[in-house]
Amino acid sequence: MAGRLAVTGLLFTLLWFPLIGLAVSRIAGPMNLFLAGAGANALVLFTASVLHVPLIPTMIALGLVSAAIVVFRRRTMGDRRFRLSGQAGLPVLHSRTADIAMGAAVVWLFFVSAILPLTDYDGRAFWLLKAKAIAHERSVDGPFFHGSTVSPRNEYPLLVPMDAATVMIAVRDTDERHVRWLYAMFAVALAFEVRRRIGGWYGALLLCLPQIAVHPEGSALSAYSDIALAAFVACAVFELARDSPDPWRFGLWVAFTLLTKNEGLPFALTLLAVGAVVLRTRAAVTALPAIVAAASLFLWRSRIDPSDEAIFSLRDLPHRLDQLDDALLGVGRHMLAIRNWGVLWIAVAAAIVILAWRRRWHPLVIGAGAIAPMLALYIIMYMVSNWRTEDLINSSAPRLLTHFVGPALLLIGECLCELPEPSKKRAIPWTPRVQTAP
Repeated sequence: MAGRLAVTGLLFTLLWFPLIGLAVSRIAGPMNLFLAGAGANALVLFTASVLHVPLIPTMIALGLVSAAIVVFRRRTMGDRRFRLSGQAGLPVLHSRTADIAMGAAVVWLFFVSAILPLTDYDGRAFWLLKAKAIAHERSVDGPFFHGSTVSPRNEYPLLVPMDAATVMIAVRDTDERHVRWLYAMFAVALAFEVRRRIGGWYGALLLCLPQIAVHPEGSALSAYSDIALAAFVACAVFELARDSPDPWRFGLWVAFTLLTKNEGLPFALTLLAVGAVVLRTRAAVTALPAIVAAASLFLWRSRIDPSDEAIFSLRDLPHRLDQLDDALLGVGRHMLAIRNWGVLWIAVAAAIVILAWRRRWHPLVIGAGAIAPMLALYIIMYMVSNWRTEDLINSSAPRLLTHFVGPALLLIGECLCELPEPSKKRAIPWTPRVQTAP
């Protein structure tokens, strides 16, 4: 019986979220179906729940509306070609060997997810508890969120728990085995988006990084929300890196980012700032979905009881400057950890230098602009936290670095793409490469 329900959870995950994502794509233009579906599902259900609209009827209505949009709304014709990196007119080529390697990584990830139980602490103690509470109480501000039971990290955003609760409600069981596929699919969907936007080997590389694939804390085999955040950030960055970025799609990715983790709010502000540079007069449109997400989040937090959140006080920063060396060395040590990241971050640093030397400012602003402010913020948080700096870095730095994999791979891809002859005196423009949407 449990095995049958686990398969039901898999089938529901593979059908429900892409259905909603396809409906969103029919309205906003082509988007990653699973990621758009997971983000839109949680955004709609969370906002409706904050407004005290019953959860189950909202789910049913969301499914029916999505199906109707898919059936009756034709695909948009104005956005069939995707542009990213390289010379105009050069397609992003997908090596068959790279696709085989990526396919093998996906099969392995699903196989392991099917046979190994979740063992990570934060995923089971924080994120899954919230999903089970939502599925059981049919509410985001029920007794669980008011301290009637153990409710650690009560103010964590609920995008991934809401998606997990959706699966649990559909299979009528809160056993965590039914949502194992959800966390694996975030990694797989991110890899396919990297493949589509940058190249086949980059997608395969992503699923071969130990921190993404096998790390006990924060990988696709755990119930953390870091890979989901990384996926939404990557999609937002990739949208900006296109030749004609769409402000609505970018705004949706920013809204999903905001609702995924505590780090999502400053990340959303960072992305909006980068978007303002790239989109200019069209940037105001991008803030609308983020405003809806932020308003729902703050309204929800005003109604629930805060619990054992970590304490970060920026007022203590002038008195904690002596922690800067420890924070920098600690984060640097994890970036250079071959066992988790290989030489990825060394390659990123080299790519930044090369892109600056080539004066390719557009991809540099987008990629480095998404990484540098947030990395600086993480280092500051380590300095002002009430936790012991070394312990906090060791427990969180590998996961926090996951948030940057999309911009990191974009920088490497831009550095390695074909360029015009550097002998020309004028600055080399950023001329995107064209790819047909699947």
